[in-house]
Amino acid sequence: PVAPSPVPTPSLAKRMKKSKQPLQVTKDLGRWKAADDLLLINAVLQTNDLTSVHLGVKFSCRFTLREVQERWYALLYDPIISKLACQAMRQLHPEAIAAIQSKVLFSKAEEQLLSKVASASQPSLDTFQELLHKHPEVFYPSRTAKALQLHWQLMKQYFLLEDQT
Repeated sequence: PVAPSPVPTPSLAKRMKKSKQPLQVTKDLGRWKAADDLLLINAVLQTNDLTSVHLGVKFSCRFTLREVQERWYALLYDPIISKLACQAMRQLHPEAIAAIQSKVLFSKAEEQLLSKVASASQPSLDTFQELLHKHPEVFYPSRTAKALQLHWQLMKQYFLLEDQT
């Protein structure tokens, strides 16, 4: 009779590797908050650009571009992470959701429309309210006239309006 070998069989080695995967999955769960996930999802849907999201969004802690990319792909393709993240986002208070939605980046289409408002004019809130009503399909649903006005002022300050050089 042959004595059993202490070397693990290939199937045992596979099982050991598989058991380490949940540790990797849960490793980042503490860093990514539900608010971060919601902000990431909304920002990517607005801009379609993970690099812009990484540069322009302020998350609860500093993430590298690679971490942002990995989290986005995990939310899309990892059923465990996706399910946990959805459950956590559903638990957010409506006021927290509104605050998160107010931080969503402006899309290029939104900025194009805002850039058409003349820099020489002093547009009132009514001007931006009218813009929201004329183009509801372009603007993010939670945008307000005041938010548009503030962003327009920033664009004007950095010479990003159509009539500026």
